[in-house]
Amino acid sequence: MSDIKLISTATTLQEQFGGTLVLRAQPAGTSYGPQTDSQPAPELTFDLLPAVEEPILPGSLILSWGGETYVDRDGVLYKNISSQTNAGVAVGTVDYAAGEARLNSYPAGASASISLLGCLTTNSGFAVTGATWRTPGAPLRPASLQLTVVRADTAGVVVATANNNGEFNGPVVYGTVDITTGIIRVRFTSDPADTSGNSEIPVIPLLLRYNTVLYTSLPLNADLIGLDPVRLPADGRVPIYREGEVLVIHHTAETNLDTPTAGQVVSLARDHQADIEVLDANGVALDPQAYTVDKLLGRLAFADPLTLNDALGVPLVPPLKALDRVEHMTVCTEVQISGVLGINSPLPWDLPPAEAKVSSAVAWGDLQARLYKWFAQKTWSSGAPNWSDSRIGDSTTAQYDQLNYPPIVTNKGAIAGKWALVFTSSSAYQVVEQQLGIVDTGSTGAVCAPINPANGAPYFTIAADGWGLGWAAGNAIRFNTDSCLGPLWICRTVLAGQGTVEDDTFQIQVRGDAD
Repeated sequence: MSDIKLISTATTLQEQFGGTLVLRAQPAGTSYGPQTDSQPAPELTFDLLPAVEEPILPGSLILSWGGETYVDRDGVLYKNISSQTNAGVAVGTVDYAAGEARLNSYPAGASASISLLGCLTTNSGFAVTGATWRTPGAPLRPASLQLTVVRADTAGVVVATANNNGEFNGPVVYGTVDITTGIIRVRFTSDPADTSGNSEIPVIPLLLRYNTVLYTSLPLNADLIGLDPVRLPADGRVPIYREGEVLVIHHTAETNLDTPTAGQVVSLARDHQADIEVLDANGVALDPQAYTVDKLLGRLAFADPLTLNDALGVPLVPPLKALDRVEHMTVCTEVQISGVLGINSPLPWDLPPAEAKVSSAVAWGDLQARLYKWFAQKTWSSGAPNWSDSRIGDSTTAQYDQLNYPPIVTNKGAIAGKWALVFTSSSAYQVVEQQLGIVDTGSTGAVCAPINPANGAPYFTIAADGWGLGWAAGNAIRFNTDSCLGPLWICRTVLAGQGTVEDDTFQIQVRGDAD
């Protein structure tokens, strides 16, 4: 005898007859889960003044409903006003033109009647379609002006902010702000190109609000900054980009070198660099004697043998990386307040916008080092030296032959300084500089070429053959030198306030071209 297994399946049956009669059947054990559906509560609208056609005066409405008191502020209804902070909960809006209060948050089960505790109406000057005014002070900080208006037709609140160019570009608010004078001119329209007036949008002038940041300057103390403040801008700000002046656009790329080997040659991704240097993982520079660079071809060749130390002999931490910087000097043709700059020549490289930088440049024109104000003085007081540019006392019988053996200065080694060659005997002398003191000693029988430690080039060179006879202890030769650099005085302005960064720096680079 075989086993018999009964297989049952719960099935919902439906049969439809002619007409609208439908029969459904299901097993008794089948049930349905609960289903919920949420609907947002509709906005409630109260007609506050059904018999009055005049618009409500903004800020005058106070009403009571459902045990709560509602107050109008700039077109928004608030309840639960705190007596300590004067803050409340925004629960609706007011349509001043239609005389209606609209609540989007309200208690359940409240009666339909309201109590109007306070309300004023007006019959003139309620709406405008444009406005012009001036801020209490100027200049303004760019992009700091924010304007809030309430539409008279829909009671909608519109917030607009001027961009870096001082422009309002809608919607609703169009116009300009002059940050120099603080004058604001705006129109309220849906189509700024329409001059017929059909697109104008009325707003309530009493509810026009704005906020902005004003710059103000305080008189500077001449003793504190070390110069006459009349020569400085009134607000302490100096434009660093001007039309017609020189800009330098530059970008620094990084190439991973891992641990370079002796004699290794690395070809970088680009050529014609302005500078190439090698750094370790901590940003310490590799000794420049350990490698050579070919900026024209963009190549880096390591020495053989190779020691990976810095200039002081301290071992570096791998991996090493090569930083190569390309630069493009050009003329600025346009400066916009938004920060956009125009140039008169294209970039020779495709530089990444997020990494490329631009620097202003002070162009001095053609400059070169010089030696001047040369004279001999019979007596030099070492205890109280006088660095006058004219002789003090008598001259000397002995002289130096500048005609046939002129002193030589170079752009690389010369500095701006006052020098004295003070004789200690008939042939020996000390080389003295006003700020540096005694930098070297010399003799009339040898070339005098004191070395500038900053670059290894001599400050100046004086030939031995130019010295005549008759020099004595106490005699001196005085002269001045100028470097090939233009005079530059840097004044930094720091705004008052709490410091936000620990290290705030800037860099200055001296550039030059030789024909």
